[in-house]
Amino acid sequence: MTSEGSAASADREYAAAEETTSRHPQDWGRAVAVVFERLAEQAAADGATVDDALLGADVALHISETTDGVRIEAVWRTAG
Repeated sequence: MTSEGSAASADREYAAAEETTSRHPQDWGRAVAVVFERLAEQAAADGATVDDALLGADVALHISETTDGVRIEAVWRTAG
């Protein structure tokens, strides 16, 4: 499993990605959890309360095919 994450606090956009070796959605839980944890960590670095950072958030997900499975990417753009 490979991963990455990045934050751009100037425009309040956070992005994270994780790859999994399964193409079956029922197997993606850990990868999705890792992606959301990274988004919350990036927001915390900008001063947000980690436990509440993603509550009520609209997060765009993109799932793309890889050689061995899928890549799950998330982008969260905050208002304000």
